[in-house]
Amino acid sequence: MIFRKAWDLDNLLNWKAPEILEKYCGYGYLSDKDGFPILMLLLGNTDVEGMLKSVQSSDYIKYAFSIIERGMQLCNAKSEEVKYLTSLQTGHAFEQMTIVFDLDHFSSAHYSCKAFASSFTTLIMLFQEHYPLLLKKILIIRAPEMARLAFNTITTFLSESIQELIEMPSLDEWELALKQYVELESWPVHWGGKLCENGDPKCPSKIRYGLGPVPDTYYVKADSAMPDYDQLTTVYAGEKHLIEVKVEANTRISWQYMTSEEDIGFAIHYDQTSKANNLIEMEKIFPYIRLECSQVPISGCIVCEKAGRYIIEFDNYYSWFSAKQLRYNIEIDQL
Repeated sequence: MIFRKAWDLDNLLNWKAPEILEKYCGYGYLSDKDGFPILMLLLGNTDVEGMLKSVQSSDYIKYAFSIIERGMQLCNAKSEEVKYLTSLQTGHAFEQMTIVFDLDHFSSAHYSCKAFASSFTTLIMLFQEHYPLLLKKILIIRAPEMARLAFNTITTFLSESIQELIEMPSLDEWELALKQYVELESWPVHWGGKLCENGDPKCPSKIRYGLGPVPDTYYVKADSAMPDYDQLTTVYAGEKHLIEVKVEANTRISWQYMTSEEDIGFAIHYDQTSKANNLIEMEKIFPYIRLECSQVPISGCIVCEKAGRYIIEFDNYYSWFSAKQLRYNIEIDQL
């Protein structure tokens, strides 16, 4: 509940995603042999470096959540259909879908872009923590050797149960692997099937292919991205920067922050007793997340339903050597 509230996942239909993500992220929904959703993610065709020079990493992660949540809705709809047709609850885990990662055009930018590596790792960690039973299969297709090397670095962050779901066929065998899970008649020609849509083998009504490289006109200039800020501090390696605020009930806390390099951790805690001596004793109302924020500032807000003492945490405890220069604004608004 805390996670869903912090990311406002129950109101995603009202969220307007940044134009960059809508235009340049390729994905779509197809079906497996049982009629359950397959989420196709065209990660290889995505200009991840250009994207994360243009939007805040938290928006990229939220956009990924919106795609996942839509997949869950399709799972639920299919589940209800099956229950209606059979008039029987079989105990089958209906709320499951398959994810297919297409890594065609995967390049050195995917592997070397620190902002993407940080954001994608954070996304994976959040996914397996909050959607642990959603998947029945992960199929990684058209993966060049560089992508396989990148995958090996990611597996250290994956739970054993997730690793068991992953299949990465060779470049010569990916179409054969797909045949195990899909009906080729309803699968686009571009991905080894037989379906063509008005002469287009990519079936654009089902799969949003993405527009390719992000024009640099969309890029945020890091040196001028946050000209107006209230506070400037240095968070040294192995340390945290804590900000205490006392608010009335139904108060909105808004934030904007940016580092000089790399990422920083962020969380908000509520001290119910007003006597807590450390963060462990407090209730977390915005769960900890570590985000890249040296190119595009991170902004967000949360409504505090209870009056009292809140602690805003900027965390560099995980870093052994790197101090982070931090610019930030905190605003308190009574609703």
